[in-house]
Amino acid sequence: MFEFVPYLSFLTSGIGLLFISYLIVRFPRIPQVYLLGWIIFSLVFLEFYIYALTSKHIYQILFILRTPNIIRIFLPVVLYWYVRSMLLPGSKTKAKLYLHFLFPILLTIGVAPDLFLSVAEKTAILDQYYAQNKYFISTPMGWIPAGFVQPVSIVFGIVYGLICLFLIWKTKQKMGAQYAYINRQSMNWLNLLSGAVTIYFLLQFYQYLNLFFNNSFDPPSQFIKCVIGISLFTYFITTPNVQENMDGCIVPKKKGTPSIDEIKPELLLEMQSDKDAIKFDVQLKKDKAYLESDFDLAAMAKSMDIQATKLSKLIKKYYGISFAEYINRLRIHNFLLQRDSFDQYTLETYMYQSGFANRSTFYAAFKKYVGVNPSFYLKEMSNDQTDI
Repeated sequence: MFEFVPYLSFLTSGIGLLFISYLIVRFPRIPQVYLLGWIIFSLVFLEFYIYALTSKHIYQILFILRTPNIIRIFLPVVLYWYVRSMLLPGSKTKAKLYLHFLFPILLTIGVAPDLFLSVAEKTAILDQYYAQNKYFISTPMGWIPAGFVQPVSIVFGIVYGLICLFLIWKTKQKMGAQYAYINRQSMNWLNLLSGAVTIYFLLQFYQYLNLFFNNSFDPPSQFIKCVIGISLFTYFITTPNVQENMDGCIVPKKKGTPSIDEIKPELLLEMQSDKDAIKFDVQLKKDKAYLESDFDLAAMAKSMDIQATKLSKLIKKYYGISFAEYINRLRIHNFLLQRDSFDQYTLETYMYQSGFANRSTFYAAFKKYVGVNPSFYLKEMSNDQTDI
């Protein structure tokens, strides 16, 4: 009845690898992406291992034998770091946090001898497993006694999954209702991911007990794990707000989000009567050269026949901000001016038309200067207009 389960595991692994590739290609500059990538890779690898084991293709890839124990033990700690970095972006990493890796490292050292067994020795282990499924949990792993690695690493995963769920809840309580409201979809994603990993380990624990008492593999629980994995990938891909907050949740500003006019950089009050400053301001905003994605300080200096260092100082003097902030705010302002026609094309079309070269730069700049992500800002603006 469940003959298709090994191949479902293989399919889940393939989809997971495509998902990891998508993350790295789309968000290459965001550190949290690589933590998430490792979490997904861990789930993918464990599923692929199940496929290889149940289909007996593992005989052709003997080098992966015993490696799931290492992958599994690091997964919970990386999940904790990912959730923490998303909830508290920019927070300093204390030295004591590295102690979370102590147990995974010690277990890896303990299992290490099994990784260097000869082909004949690994083949013999597999032959024993297929003769008696309980063999893996009734023999030592490296320097570690029998029956220790799997249950302990699985319980370790369950505990860390629950810790992550508690950390999410605690952060929502601490940061307040506005934080929870602005970041609700990001919080949903973190809850789903932490919950999925927790359930994944619970199912592995059930499989372990089934193997221990009944000496058999449990296909239904494996089917559920595959469905959970594919559902996670689908949710992420279909939720723009989650992707816009890949660098972490938003800490609300006390003064709230600025209006469109406030986003546009204006001359400092003391410069609004300065003729040179007024001329400078008119020239820059009239030409709209900033809408070109390759427009930078050097290009701007060349067009104005002025040294780049001097130009940078003038912008700081006239507007009180850096060149990068000046240009990004002008681009965001241009992006929002087109909001009434957003239903004609995708938001990314207007993003590129506003001078941004890639999504990551746009999302980061928007969140920095507006205070929320684009989708949230536009939705709230739309709701305000509806209420009126």
